[in-house]
Amino acid sequence: MLKRTHRSVIKTANWILGGIISILSFSGCHKEQSGTVEYGSPYATFSFRGTVSDKTGQPVKDIKVEVGLEKHPAMDNPVLTNTSGQYSVQFQFRPVEDFQVIVSDIDGESNGSFRNDTIPVKVSEDDYYEQGNGSWNHGSAAKEVNIVLNEKE
Repeated sequence: MLKRTHRSVIKTANWILGGIISILSFSGCHKEQSGTVEYGSPYATFSFRGTVSDKTGQPVKDIKVEVGLEKHPAMDNPVLTNTSGQYSVQFQFRPVEDFQVIVSDIDGESNGSFRNDTIPVKVSEDDYYEQGNGSWNHGSAAKEVNIVLNEKE
């Protein structure tokens, strides 16, 4: 008898709670929203390219080039310069202005021995060659950064 009463109380509580949740969920869906509802965060596409050379103007191959932020030094986008010393890095990230290009001589002395360097780069509105769609996409920006490396002493 006690077991039957206990089940009856639980069933009644479940019905009452189910009803309250149904009423609250329908009232939450009734609100009218203006505009499109989207999930995600604002982003832009960034392209950095240029040439890495030594002080005499000769291109330097196999130099690691990365783009990052001050508090986020590299964004998992390293590339190596080709035989002409050229590099190209493209990625999507939240729209910010201040980046840094990080260059590292990782091949030892096979093409000379150069000091690693970090070059601050500011991306302005003038660098955007394509505007976004007015939503999360802020467009595409390109920046040319030519780098002259100093030899290790």
